[in-house]
Amino acid sequence: MLATVDTETDGTPYGSFVLTSCTMDASPLLLLSDLARHSRNFAADPRVSLLIGKLGLDALSQTRATLIGRIEASDDADQKARFLRHHAGARSQMTFGDFRLYRLHLESVHFIAGFGRIETLPADDVLLSEPDGTALAEAESDIIDHMNNDHAEAVHAYASVLGDRHGLGWTMTGIDPEGIDLTRNDAESRVDFEAHVDGPENARAELVRLAKLARA
Repeated sequence: MLATVDTETDGTPYGSFVLTSCTMDASPLLLLSDLARHSRNFAADPRVSLLIGKLGLDALSQTRATLIGRIEASDDADQKARFLRHHAGARSQMTFGDFRLYRLHLESVHFIAGFGRIETLPADDVLLSEPDGTALAEAESDIIDHMNNDHAEAVHAYASVLGDRHGLGWTMTGIDPEGIDLTRNDAESRVDFEAHVDGPENARAELVRLAKLARA
């Protein structure tokens, strides 16, 4: 949920459900319409917060985080491609004149990991050290295409064995220094790397290791 400072009620917090993805360093990305009330709000005051968590009857027992920062429009082609890999259904919206991609520049993150387990961390303690434009970011699309087209069995094993998410048709939608994102219809899976990777060669070695682990 995105919270903005409402311009129509003299600053009352205004909440909206939004789709999110993230950049290579884990900064949130959002696709938003200029016509929406929240967009008018942050056009006047870019301070926002983004609540990330799981919905459900037991939602309050789940780990959740409030990401606090300032929002800014992004024209970065790689960031747009990354967002669309996670939300293919938003492809048509991306072509509309009133929709733009936005990046949340984090300032702090408020974590709640359960009763009494609460902590606020500065952005530097949360963001990854691999910014956009580096070797892994530039190779991401090629890595994903290669894995999905030439190693579909390995991608399936990542999700079904390592991610404990069953069913056919899993595809890789993202890779970053800490792991890979997998998608099947509306389902998602995340598989973490054993160690931080900082380029395509390290990523390849880790993907091979995960494939061997899944088949062991």
